[in-house]
Amino acid sequence: MKSIKKIDAVISKITDLTKTAKEIKLTLNEPLPFIAGEFVNVFLEHHGQDFRRAFSISSDDNNNNEINLSIRLTLNGTVTPLFWQEDFTGRRVKVMGPLGLNTADKMLSNKIYLFGFGIGAGVVRSLAMHHLRNFNLQSLVIITGNRSETEIVHQDYFDGLKNDGRVTVQYVISDPVPNSLNLKGYIQEHLFGFDFNDADVYICGQMVACEALKAKINEYRPVNCAFFVEAFH
Repeated sequence: MKSIKKIDAVISKITDLTKTAKEIKLTLNEPLPFIAGEFVNVFLEHHGQDFRRAFSISSDDNNNNEINLSIRLTLNGTVTPLFWQEDFTGRRVKVMGPLGLNTADKMLSNKIYLFGFGIGAGVVRSLAMHHLRNFNLQSLVIITGNRSETEIVHQDYFDGLKNDGRVTVQYVISDPVPNSLNLKGYIQEHLFGFDFNDADVYICGQMVACEALKAKINEYRPVNCAFFVEAFH
């Protein structure tokens, strides 16, 4: 049984990914062994109020001394807007974890599909780092769904994988600019040609989007296809 810890950490760096997404780096007081695909609960005190929120880990599980969290601005939220209102660099927080069921160690196929909607691309990055260390990996397909070109999260990292012959990277934009070279619409509209037989499929994003994509893949009646769905509201 894995060990769940509650440890002290410091927000050591905050990076703007897009206008509506940031990456938060937490330097931990002690190592937090985790597996790609897991998440942590973050405890933050602000102006006398205590907040607890779950965020997926978006960094390499080879590094247990620091973790990165990719967060999206939720306008009606109580926590994420704070990071757009103030600079929290140096703020002390507590982290509890690791938590989660849809982890890389359970994906045993050598053919992996990673689908991320919006900020779900953060955990897709962590999973990609993990699976690319597998010398037996045959193919890794990464597709992210985004509202616009300017909201593609971790594009620099994913673009850097395109020279790896095992990797396919695509971005699907629901509201593209004119003459966009990216795929248009929604991920489930661009599945033709992919072989989901004997594959592991990871999907992360809002529940409605995840369910729609899984249902579309199942229309192909894949054999020995395992789904790992991390859906949130």
